Amino acid sequence: MTFTKPSDRRLALSFWIGILAGIFGAIVKWGWEVPFPPRNPNFVWPLDALERTTPPKIFLEQIGMPTDFTYMFSGMDMPLSIFIVHVGFSIVFGVMYCMIAEIWPRIKMWQGAVFGFFVYLFAHVIVMPLIAQVPPLSQIPFDEHLSEIFGHIVWLWGMEIVRRDIRNRITKSPDISIS
Repeated sequence: MTFTKPSDRRLALSFWIGILAGIFGAIVKWGWEVPFPPRNPNFVWPLDALERTTPPKIFLEQIGMPTDFTYMFSGMDMPLSIFIVHVGFSIVFGVMYCMIAEIWPRIKMWQGAVFGFFVYLFAHVIVMPLIAQVPPLSQIPFDEHLSEIFGHIVWLWGMEIVRRDIRNRITKSPDISIS
């Protein structure tokens, strides 16, 4: 493993960039899910009522938080509690990714796509089935896996574009690399 020189690192800056990249990434992931919806409303899992419940809603229910906070936009009630979890997840991984990129540039492999794939594996293949947020892997339709895999790759790629651009503009120097 090769690391950057400590004098080249901008960890505080990468923290703030990670927040911006995470917000941007959440919007990218929502955009991805319009043409490639990850939840099939016709697939019913025993823990779901009438349709597939989103993992953020299940997470809020598991920790005893309300899931019915909404806000009104353009005449529609929007699920604020669910959006907070969705954006929060993206910000946590955005900050983690941006800060690790300052220390270990290898994480940026394929412009963040590899890290996005590993986040998919960690969240959707390991953690979420273990805590019963999604059905067992064998019961999840293939198209859901496909949407989530590529959605996570595009999500991280978008965050890498934001990370690199903002860092380069603020530092007025090329992206940090291995020394």
